[in-house]
Amino acid sequence: MKRILLIAVALIACANYAAAQEKRSIASQVIDTLGSPELKWQVPELGKEVTRHVLANGMILFLMEDHELPLINADVLIRAGSIYDSLPNMAVAGMTGTVMRTGGTKSFTPDSLNTLLEFIAGSVESQIGLESGSASMSVMSKDIDIGMKALSEVLRYPVFDTAKINLEKSQIRESIRRRDDRPGGIAAREFAHLVYGDHPYGRILEWDYVKNISRDDLVRYHREYYHPNNVMMALSGDFDTKGMIKRVEKFFGDWEKAEVNLPPAPEVEFKTNPGIFVIDKQLTQANIIAGHLGIKRDNPDKYAIALMNYTLGGGSFTSRLTSRVRSDEGLAYSVGSSFSTTSRDYGTFQASAQTKTPSSHRVLEIFKEEIARMQRELASEAEFETARDAYINNFVFQFDSPDEIVSRLMSLEYDGYPSDYYQKYLDNIRAVTLEDMKRVAEKYLKPDQMTIMVVADTSKIVGDLGDFGPVKHIKLEGPKVE
Repeated sequence: MKRILLIAVALIACANYAAAQEKRSIASQVIDTLGSPELKWQVPELGKEVTRHVLANGMILFLMEDHELPLINADVLIRAGSIYDSLPNMAVAGMTGTVMRTGGTKSFTPDSLNTLLEFIAGSVESQIGLESGSASMSVMSKDIDIGMKALSEVLRYPVFDTAKINLEKSQIRESIRRRDDRPGGIAAREFAHLVYGDHPYGRILEWDYVKNISRDDLVRYHREYYHPNNVMMALSGDFDTKGMIKRVEKFFGDWEKAEVNLPPAPEVEFKTNPGIFVIDKQLTQANIIAGHLGIKRDNPDKYAIALMNYTLGGGSFTSRLTSRVRSDEGLAYSVGSSFSTTSRDYGTFQASAQTKTPSSHRVLEIFKEEIARMQRELASEAEFETARDAYINNFVFQFDSPDEIVSRLMSLEYDGYPSDYYQKYLDNIRAVTLEDMKRVAEKYLKPDQMTIMVVADTSKIVGDLGDFGPVKHIKLEGPKVE
């Protein structure tokens, strides 16, 4: 009787499937029969699609022709950054990078440069961040001489107009004054400071470090770092490579090289700072970040770590944290994790969420449970394949324009990666196993040593945050901007 019943169920299922097939459109049935060849795509390489050329003054060029549109783009990297400066001088680099562009040049007043670029629908920008200076240019190919002159003037001959320096100071001051308006910004800033202390990765900008910066400080900074032998330029677009090299020599060839004394960057002290750090603020939601120091970019485990984190919380709706916190329990709209694998020095692992204040304790419980499960159990085959395929499929889209291609190859050299890094990337991702994901979770995730930052109205939290470690209250004092 049981066998007859099973046969009857199978026949009904087959009949239902056939009926469903008949109801489907002809086009959808045809699509099912279509196949596609295996994607065969090679990463562009130096010496093939991209040309590397060094000028006599040491300036390094990366060039890639693309005649699809009459546009030319340039991206510039300068080995500089606030990481090389002391705490009191931490704002000088950023101000230099900004006012180089806004403050006019030898041949252009600030307004005349803006007017010129607007007239040709072009752009020239400049900035200096934590670990690099950068500049960019984008113009129609017919306007390349105008764009090159503007870019060369910004890089070589900034005048640092005093009025623009004062304007930049006032904007920084206002930013400092309003920095506690965004709870998420508070959580991120204080978490970084708790993990890194006064290392440049964790420093907090104060008005005292800005208000006394003078024009001489910016001139000195520019003179110290802006020399051709400390500059790389990536060019892509509608040009002839040999002709573009000559054009760059026209505008940059007489830029004299000089010795650049780059100080050693301070090293991150690898240590943990466990505990619950609470900032009490009258809010309707809680902002939570839990994490610790992670790895440097040269760690060979970074590929396994990337896939492990994708499964844990980096894979949006496919990740475990999102599935449990958002989908299963409806506790948060924004939730996930990140594990930096590209930081020069130690980056961080972070699990974060914005949740209803009463749910804060429960969210932290789930964080701990899922991290422990990641360490205790192998991921499923489906999770593993989803993470691996996501990284493989996304890889191609990192090279979807000549501008991205040539800039990425330039950045490899800037960051000290081997020239074949991208050629081996997919092989390194494919080499990761389920066992590797569990191994790196055990080795690099430290759920009992996490720094947990909570910005919330703690009177409304259901449960005792002390369940996760010693609770320490941080008083949020308004910034001094006088």
